[in-house]
Amino acid sequence: MGRPGNTWEYYRELASRGAHYLPDQDVSSWLRLNLTAYHQQAQTVQGRLARAGKVWEALSGFTQQTGLDERIVAALHDVAMAGRVRRSRYEHAEGLSLQQAQRDLRDLVASEVLSPVGRTRARYYTAGARFPQQALDIARTPMALIDPYTAT
Repeated sequence: MGRPGNTWEYYRELASRGAHYLPDQDVSSWLRLNLTAYHQQAQTVQGRLARAGKVWEALSGFTQQTGLDERIVAALHDVAMAGRVRRSRYEHAEGLSLQQAQRDLRDLVASEVLSPVGRTRARYYTAGARFPQQALDIARTPMALIDPYTAT
């Protein structure tokens, strides 16, 4: 029900039923609303997983073409999907030492793949001028949800 409009639609539908239980009342529209919301949630999760996989593939291809270490895909993936990555997240995701994570990120900044924002503990990294545009395009592609109960 968390999609915009679904919560209000849910309460509108409940209000149209009245304050008292009527055992013979037709509740098919309420059921359709709930099932549609659950279906849309499943579509959203499936779409996110598919998009994340495509972004990972694009970034993996980028590292192969540029000769960069495959482990940096985790950091680049966070930037593509969430808009940024922090050193601590990258370090823990890849099981790196502090020095390894700092070196990788410093090298990505030097090659303009990432751009630093902030200083010291508050620092995070965003896409730089040489970040693979294909991965950003895939990550930013909006997903269309279908109504499973509308005849096509």
